[in-house]
Amino acid sequence: MRRTLTAAAIIATLGVCGVANAQTNNLDTSPNNITIRGGVALPADTSLNNVSNSFIDLGIDYQFGNSLFKGGETYLSVDAFFNDLKNVIAWPAAINQRFYMGQNAQGHRNYFFLGIGMTWVNVTTSGSGVSARGGLGTELGPNIIAELTGYIADQTKGVRANAVTFDIGYRF
Repeated sequence: MRRTLTAAAIIATLGVCGVANAQTNNLDTSPNNITIRGGVALPADTSLNNVSNSFIDLGIDYQFGNSLFKGGETYLSVDAFFNDLKNVIAWPAAINQRFYMGQNAQGHRNYFFLGIGMTWVNVTTSGSGVSARGGLGTELGPNIIAELTGYIADQTKGVRANAVTFDIGYRF
């Protein structure tokens, strides 16, 4: 039942994204409202640390046109923690809210974000659990960002996908 509800939530979220993009009269095929991130994930749980001391983190964010909270941006994030480029150890996915806090020395925006979602873990056995993420970010240029993110996940078959990541990203 839990997997069915999780799958239904993901399909519904992707459906909302597709419907939102279909509401325009002008077809623009260039990527919009997308951020691609890459970096390192450092496990904060013994069960993940037993697999590796660090993971490759690749992520993508899709920013929705409307925000849930005034003064911020709502977006969907999906990450993958790779042990090597063949094995994905965890897939955190979350609905997030980004809030801007002012400007950095280069005149670009600083922000913090919070999110809640699900994490799929594949260490000794596969499973999923509720997770949360939060962190700080800064814009290094018009399209370049840097983020420090913390992940806290529910225990899934004896494993918690708790980690801290540092990512550099590009916003389209």
